[in-house]
Amino acid sequence: MASVPSPKAPPSPEWSRLVGDSLKQNGVWHTWLKLMEAAKAYPSDLSLRGYIEIVRNAIVRDFVGHAKGMQVVPKLSPEFLTNFDRFNLNAQEGYLVSLIDGRLDLQKLLILSPFDTFTTLFTLAKLQFERAITVPQ
Repeated sequence: MASVPSPKAPPSPEWSRLVGDSLKQNGVWHTWLKLMEAAKAYPSDLSLRGYIEIVRNAIVRDFVGHAKGMQVVPKLSPEFLTNFDRFNLNAQEGYLVSLIDGRLDLQKLLILSPFDTFTTLFTLAKLQFERAITVPQ
């Protein structure tokens, strides 16, 4: 009885160099999107998962790193208000959008959000990147 050879996983890229170069050339969001694509090709690569979290941390740090910090009040963007069908929000994003009323600052949104602080901040940063919300600088 002949055994069937198991498929070998493709060799893992040198993530440190690739991520560093992408961050310098394209910024955090482009890098995060590319890492999410790579995660589909390398689902069991722990190093890749680590770099995804590092980039997510950089995104959240940038999001709360403005002058007003956690006292900033996010608002729904005019683009979202006029064409919300364009935005394919998941349940988590939709719930956070429902909390944004133009009066609650980030601290209050974190209190009202059922999600952990990091996930809430990352999701809000993603909504800002996708231009569903605006956050005054």
